[in-house]
Amino acid sequence: MPDHRAPASHAAVGITVAAIVDAALEIIRTVSVDGLTMRGVADRLGVRAPTLYHHVHNKAELLDLVARNAFDQFVEDDAAYETLTSIDEWIALTRSGSLEFRAFYADHPGLAALMQAKATPDRDQGPGSRAAIVRVQIESLVRLGVPESDARHLFEVTARWSLAAVVAESTGTTDLFTDGLDLFLAGLRSHLVELTT
Repeated sequence: MPDHRAPASHAAVGITVAAIVDAALEIIRTVSVDGLTMRGVADRLGVRAPTLYHHVHNKAELLDLVARNAFDQFVEDDAAYETLTSIDEWIALTRSGSLEFRAFYADHPGLAALMQAKATPDRDQGPGSRAAIVRVQIESLVRLGVPESDARHLFEVTARWSLAAVVAESTGTTDLFTDGLDLFLAGLRSHLVELTT
């Protein structure tokens, strides 16, 4: 099992989780997930490879760290979920967020497939921006009257649909993401209304 050390252990020698993730994302943006290497991250951070290995033991652990913390820039956007008051607001926020994530994935080749591979039903548990984003969206549905088990399931369905659609686009499929998203969300809205009335 990977050692999920606290960010403080990284900061102790001047390397933070955020810096490692930012360096990895910049490499992914430039050469895709397949081109991500420990040496490349160390070079980008301006440290020797052994220094990075002190914080992240191997590429698998690096990929886990990226998957947990890739969305740091989106966490503040999710504050809107904490104040929404209707299913329609949830749908609108989910639509705009899906389009933002799609653009982010488009700028980082292979990241959507990595996130899809690391998707688990309990990903709102534990540290990282990914968990925070999942948590706030599920909690907002529960506040709107959706039973927690349904909220978790519907969030998972939504997230997996979005990831699958992005991955399909990256393999040469015509850009149908927005139309598909709108059709998907129309069906999801109807289901959520049924659950809350």
